[in-house]
Amino acid sequence: MTRTISVSTDVFAAIWACRQDGEETEEAILRRLLGRAKASSSLVDVQSDDAPAAGGVHDTRNNVHFPEGFEVFRTYKRQEFKARAQAGAWVREDTGERFPTLNQLNDTITAGPENIWNGNWKYRAANGKLRSINDLRS
Repeated sequence: MTRTISVSTDVFAAIWACRQDGEETEEAILRRLLGRAKASSSLVDVQSDDAPAAGGVHDTRNNVHFPEGFEVFRTYKRQEFKARAQAGAWVREDTGERFPTLNQLNDTITAGPENIWNGNWKYRAANGKLRSINDLRS
């Protein structure tokens, strides 16, 4: 079972300032800092009806599953960039490079850090309309 906690912006930034390679969530960072490195069985190795489908990319921090083949795109400095969810990574269409997260993909496009959920990354909904990926967060 997970719980939500509220922290100030400076505490949130301090948590992420302590991040080490391979830590992609606040949970992972705090587990290491608090000496709770081994995750409880309620958070790992659990298969349920709520578990994400195989393939694609799952963003555990935001609880969003992008199915295999899901395409996202954005425009930056008048150039369109596309990527597709493929076997657990984002594949950039123009270079073929693979990235485990949208943040890492975005870092190769923009000049500095950016919140990828701010509306720049879009997808085409089933009805054909463009939507922000932010709409997919629960």
